[in-house]
Amino acid sequence: MAYDRRKIANSFYLPKHPFLRGIASLMDFTGSRRREIEKQILERSDADAMRADWEAVGASLWWAIGEYEDKLKKDAVSE
Repeated sequence: MAYDRRKIANSFYLPKHPFLRGIASLMDFTGSRRREIEKQILERSDADAMRADWEAVGASLWWAIGEYEDKLKKDAVSE
């Protein structure tokens, strides 16, 4: 199972395209984008934040399991 970065990015505020966000922030002289992001984060309930955290943990575990399975398959083929 592959690690789905997009799912984690949607679960809380992790930018999908950090480079483009960085470029956009250079042009945001008024800081309006930063205030918008802060507002979105502060409006979320604690339950939503905890759900997003556990979804990120689950996605990381599935990624680790997939990596381990791939390693086992490679080791079985090489023997």
